[in-house]
Amino acid sequence: MSARPRARHLLNRGGGVSSLFVLAILALSALSALALAACGGEDETPEVRQVTFMAGFRAQANLPFVAAYVADAEGFFEDEGLEVRITHSSGQDEHLKLLLDGEVDFTTGTAAQAVRRVQEGLPVQAIALFGQRGDQGYVSHADSGIETPEDFAGHSVGFKAGVVPAELHALLAGAGLSDDDVELVGVGFDPRVFMERGVDVYPVFLNNEPDTIRSAGVEINVIDPHDFGVPTLGLTYLATEDTLADGDLAERFLRATFRAVQWITEHPDEAVEITLRYAEGADAAHQRYLLDTDLAAAQREDGRIGLSDAASWEALIDLLVQYEVIPEAIGVDAVVDQSALERLYDDGAFEGSE
Repeated sequence: MSARPRARHLLNRGGGVSSLFVLAILALSALSALALAACGGEDETPEVRQVTFMAGFRAQANLPFVAAYVADAEGFFEDEGLEVRITHSSGQDEHLKLLLDGEVDFTTGTAAQAVRRVQEGLPVQAIALFGQRGDQGYVSHADSGIETPEDFAGHSVGFKAGVVPAELHALLAGAGLSDDDVELVGVGFDPRVFMERGVDVYPVFLNNEPDTIRSAGVEINVIDPHDFGVPTLGLTYLATEDTLADGDLAERFLRATFRAVQWITEHPDEAVEITLRYAEGADAAHQRYLLDTDLAAAQREDGRIGLSDAASWEALIDLLVQYEVIPEAIGVDAVVDQSALERLYDDGAFEGSE
């Protein structure tokens, strides 16, 4: 009688399991373990890594911020073997300085910031682009008659941060206007100067300030430079060349955060609740407005949020050269490395994930 029938016979009799049967089971288990090892250990737990992510502003519902909040709260970072410390910049480009010092592994920055830093020779690259259009625009009072860039003529137009941005120059030029056709006024970051009619056209962050102004009872027109042919791009994830060369760290971070992006699109209210754990005391409805605006700006026809086209970056770089933000053009490949995110999409990493 062979071992396998004998083992079945002993079990069917209800007696004790024979030593021969136990040995057979152990042997099969050992062979299974060897087979898994030979296949490369597909179920291996990834090496646990300590990572610091610094959002480039205070805690709020910007999509790349919320992606990190949700990836942590929903265990997506843990699934990737990442223990992520989430912090926020206190201003003055602290996040970029700490990124270059190696104290931060991933941070956020606008596409224009990424171009400027690379042109300056700094070893940073954009590894994902959230905003397929920029987040800066202009508002006017609804009763002002200022609804398009052509209507700026003869009116006061504000600009922030002490420098007239390239987007405003391009917006005026596209309307057949020059700086001499308007009154350029340096304004701060308090929209009350606009609400009290201290300036006719006011610069805003499109994902939050229109909502803030309307909530104060002021009706407005919103003018988005992108709608008038000005090439603009929004927030990115940034990493240094050293981080990108560090094995699969960037890929693990992106897998977790873009799983979170898909989760956010399906659970926006819950995503806002998670955001409020960081943005204590913030208004939930305002945060939802911010998140919805960022989600809309992140959409692509192919559905692959986070990826970008070289032509869009080239147009932005040409704009920055034309208006002397940077002295000369640089190649898109020097600014953008989306290879890790492309691999994840090609491998179906986000299909049906939650």
